[in-house]
Amino acid sequence: MPTTIRRVELAQAALDAYLHVEGADRRWTGGVPACEIVDLITDLLLLPRTRGYDPCSVLSKARHYVEAETGVRC
Repeated sequence: MPTTIRRVELAQAALDAYLHVEGADRRWTGGVPACEIVDLITDLLLLPRTRGYDPCSVLSKARHYVEAETGVRC
């Protein structure tokens, strides 16, 4: 399992690739491109739907993972 730092680096690479393909301008808010992250998450949640999975279940599972790893409730 990659370290948290490596996972963040991979997430940033995914976001950078997404922005490159989209050609989107970064709208930084407090050091985080919030709108683009939401757009990427939304598009990623559409993917399981096209493969016969429930995107809400995927989102719920991801939320539980984030809560467990950060100790912060979403």
